[in-house]
Amino acid sequence: MHIELRPLIPTLTAGQATDLVIHARLTPPTQAARTQTPPRLNLALVLDRSGSMDGQPLHMARLAAQTAIRQLRPQDRVSLVTFDNRVTTVIPPQAVTDPEALCALVETITCGGSTALHAGWLEGATLCAQHLDPAALNRVLLLSDGGANQGETDPLVIANHVRGLTALGVSTSTIGLGEHYDDQIMQAIADAGDGNFEHIENPADLPRYFEQELQGLSRTSGHTVSLGIEPNPALGSRRHELLNDLPRTDTGRAKLPNLIQGRPTDLIFTVHVPAQHAANDLGVTRIRLAWTDRAGQRHVQRAQLNLPVQPAGSPEPAENADVRLLTERLRAARVREEAVAHAVAGAPDMSRERLSREVRRLHNLGIHGLQGEISALTALDEDFAQNVQLAQKRARSQSYNTRRSK
Repeated sequence: MHIELRPLIPTLTAGQATDLVIHARLTPPTQAARTQTPPRLNLALVLDRSGSMDGQPLHMARLAAQTAIRQLRPQDRVSLVTFDNRVTTVIPPQAVTDPEALCALVETITCGGSTALHAGWLEGATLCAQHLDPAALNRVLLLSDGGANQGETDPLVIANHVRGLTALGVSTSTIGLGEHYDDQIMQAIADAGDGNFEHIENPADLPRYFEQELQGLSRTSGHTVSLGIEPNPALGSRRHELLNDLPRTDTGRAKLPNLIQGRPTDLIFTVHVPAQHAANDLGVTRIRLAWTDRAGQRHVQRAQLNLPVQPAGSPEPAENADVRLLTERLRAARVREEAVAHAVAGAPDMSRERLSREVRRLHNLGIHGLQGEISALTALDEDFAQNVQLAQKRARSQSYNTRRSK
């Protein structure tokens, strides 16, 4: 694993405390991608067929399942479960030797009643676990346009069950279809499942999504990834913050996305450095990265950042433009989360005010490369004026992707 640590400023100034901004880029080795056979996939598709799925959402769900099946290989295994108030196994676990026959079965799915989301997920996860293959990547893919309203509905309980299957080696990704699904619970399931969460509005986006999801699975070199930030205790402060706002492990470390060959992960964190009086090189912090490889072996790697301390009164060092750009994008992701929180609390006007204030702030910074961020925030502001429910899902999805370095 190649770990690069880049500070926003290249030196510290003696006698001056600072909250140092640091960029960590994690790049998995690419050699394995050229020499190893892509792992087999053991995929369980779980489709919502409740009454709210009638029409376009069900069409999208069937198309999504068919797109996934057609991208699998004969050595891969697939199963398909549907749920409304009941759970049905449409495709028992089997090798994908005749994808078109399986796609024909998908076409027979019709709408039903209420939404037993937890029971549907559990059946898919159980089928996946029955054929658990340590040499394969075992994943549940849950597609829904609604929220759980049948059986177990408590998001914390559902997430804990997902977490338990993750510990056994079955991960979960989720796709929210349209504008009516429960984005909070779908993201919570993906976080607990060591997988991905995706918001899909347009059926035309499904082939692109599955290409990314399935290729990402085939190039996964590490899962159950965690990051610990370890400031130098000799500095007199252990204060630090990860701007990516990722979920936490039981030990308090950040849970990172899977490591994908050819896809670096970018993280921004701050470390409080109290005033230092000696003008010499200083070990500011180190990070601890841990992951499990495809063979099931756990790895731990550390990297340390040392910076020189310049005398008081020295000229202000120039900032690293790339680090500043990444930092501002993550701060804008936090603003999106604030906008979502206002909307959930029934105050979409506050959502708009927070977004417009962030647009003004980014404009005033005058940083090259932020125009795309400004345009996206401006569009979200307009979305909250027209369709609060859809705007909330777009904002959460954009924030999620930025925080996970997608």
